[in-house]
Amino acid sequence: MLQATGIVQRFDEGTGDEHEVLHGVDLSLFKDEIIGMIGPTGSGKSVLLKTLAGVLPPSEGEVSSSLQEGEEISFMFQEGALFDSLSVLDNVAFPLVRGRVPCAALPYAERTEVCDQVAAVLERVGLAAHSHKFPAQLSGGMRRRVSLARALVNEPDIALLDDPTSGLDPVASSVIMNLIEELHQSFDTAMILVSHDLRRLFPICSRVVALFQGEIVFRGAVADLANPSAESPTVESLFVPCKDLLRQFVACRYDFSDSGLSSVSQAYKEEISS
Repeated sequence: MLQATGIVQRFDEGTGDEHEVLHGVDLSLFKDEIIGMIGPTGSGKSVLLKTLAGVLPPSEGEVSSSLQEGEEISFMFQEGALFDSLSVLDNVAFPLVRGRVPCAALPYAERTEVCDQVAAVLERVGLAAHSHKFPAQLSGGMRRRVSLARALVNEPDIALLDDPTSGLDPVASSVIMNLIEELHQSFDTAMILVSHDLRRLFPICSRVVALFQGEIVFRGAVADLANPSAESPTVESLFVPCKDLLRQFVACRYDFSDSGLSSVSQAYKEEISS
């Protein structure tokens, strides 16, 4: 559905020099899957996601998709990026009306249709009673749910979610990840999900991509990370020099040795339902 080929991303540092953040990245997203994108802070994950979304044009390379007319890519910014001066309703409605907010100023028929769509997705994220509030009146977890609702209100074919649980407590993080999985299943939305919260990310992923220093060093199933091999076809040629870094990054955030992935997934589901 989405294909990135040879993506290079450079930024002017203001001194006449350019800093290269992404170094020839290739990535494919297929229908109905969730890719979990992991890697240290500063490895280029957010920049890659913004490039895939079209927020940033690539310095080199190409991003293409198989989307037809009327099909959309949605993007959820890190930290939510809500408009402080808009109500929850108008924040969520923003992509539906192409920024023509407040909704109260829309013609009656259009306003009714938009408000019905917003109400439906707010119900899904548990915020139906908060549509009149402003971001400053909401908790961090509630603001993140508003941002998630805005990213999915138009039922996009592709959603790119940048660290949706960043800064949230464990309970709020579990709620957000559970909502992402539910909405993915309901809307058949293909997703790329950036997160450092591997314990909650891995159980919902179809596969994982690891980005280190602007290059993909691993792509494959979550289980392959438990005992990765440089000979594996899922591992990039850059894996060998990054092998210890990847192992350390994963090991301090996720425990494969406990009872295996299936047990961790079950524990995650039990935590959500409790």
